[in-house]
Amino acid sequence: MEIDDFKSFIRTIPSIKDEVVKGRYTWQQLYEFYVLYGEDDKMWEPYKKSQVDLTGIFDIIKNVDLDALSKSFEGIQKVLDLVSGFVVKEEPKNVKNRQWYDD
Repeated sequence: MEIDDFKSFIRTIPSIKDEVVKGRYTWQQLYEFYVLYGEDDKMWEPYKKSQVDLTGIFDIIKNVDLDALSKSFEGIQKVLDLVSGFVVKEEPKNVKNRQWYDD
């Protein structure tokens, strides 16, 4: 059934829903376009590209080595601890105890 194929296709490009919500297209218009031109038409490319971008981001996240990332953060933390050890924190002097003249 073409309607089921259309629904399956639309699920692969969820960004098209925004166009319906904005009023640019209706579901009927999109269905008719799908029936007439198919899912390989240029009309769908902008929506597929945005989906590909998300897929690319997920692939990058999936390939991140969490152990290496954790070690990097530990190294950064050690450097920050070392630098903070060099910085001397002075207590603010109490203004009342200052002597501006000899007693």
